Amino acid sequence: MRFLLYLNLIAIVWLAGALVQLYEGAPLPGRKAPAQTVELPPEPGPTAAVAETDPTVPLLTIEEMAALGLPLANPERRVEPAPSAPAAPARRSLVILTEGDYPPFNYRGEDGRLQGFDVDLALALCERIEAECSLVARPWRDLVSALKRGEGDAVMASMLIPATGRGSAAGEGVIFTRGYYSAPGRFAARRSDVPPAATAAALAGRRIGVQAGSVHQAFAAKRFPAAELVAFPNPAEAEKALGKGEVDLVFADRNALLRWVAGREGACCRLVGPDYGDPAYFGEGAGIVLRQEDEDLRDRLNAALAALLSDGTYARISMRYFSASIF
Repeated sequence: MRFLLYLNLIAIVWLAGALVQLYEGAPLPGRKAPAQTVELPPEPGPTAAVAETDPTVPLLTIEEMAALGLPLANPERRVEPAPSAPAAPARRSLVILTEGDYPPFNYRGEDGRLQGFDVDLALALCERIEAECSLVARPWRDLVSALKRGEGDAVMASMLIPATGRGSAAGEGVIFTRGYYSAPGRFAARRSDVPPAATAAALAGRRIGVQAGSVHQAFAAKRFPAAELVAFPNPAEAEKALGKGEVDLVFADRNALLRWVAGREGACCRLVGPDYGDPAYFGEGAGIVLRQEDEDLRDRLNAALAALLSDGTYARISMRYFSASIF
């Protein structure tokens, strides 16, 4: 009896061992299996690629990818190319007409190239408005006609702006910029002389050299009626007479006198008194001539001239040809 009891106990122990081996690692009946932790692969870098059919990598749903902040593929989305920078606007090309025979404003140098105050200022204005300019010489009588025919875009040849009651060499159908230099009358006297006051009474009986038939002669006759006007065929003859003491004063164009006294021939003399700029006689100064429809270009040139006056460029150009600014 006791032997059978031991035999049954051995059988139970053997059966328990077999069951343990059979169910090792499996959940016990009535218990849930412990949750397994799934490690996600590291997020691929910019140059990494994930195998499309790797069975070890779990597939995520769209909701899970959105929750993790992962980018969602969109096969229908098109990548637009980055917009290219806008091209710089082309510089406008302009043809500036001038005479080429009126020193020091416009003339040909020894190398045959155009130069002078008008030329230098024209190039500075073109640079300011960002235009490519070329200068072309035409005879004085053909300047405006060439402009109207479209052979040029502007005339810059010391052409005076018409004043009320005075005609213009430009005629009809054109417009002017503001004056880019003034041309008033002025007196010159010998450096050794004490000039009289610029009044009609003080100049009574004084000998004043003028160019015959000029606006300077007409102005002096009206403004200083008691003075003795001595007419000469051209300003150079009047200047020579002043240097020799044959006249007391010369009344002529201020800009021409500035250039004369700055040279060797005019070292004897100097400018005296104020500028006389009565528009009825001396106009509004010299302006750039344009076709009537080119108002936009006129406004741009006026703005450019103001900028050159403000930054000192105008004064530097003026000093190349005159002993002072002629604005």
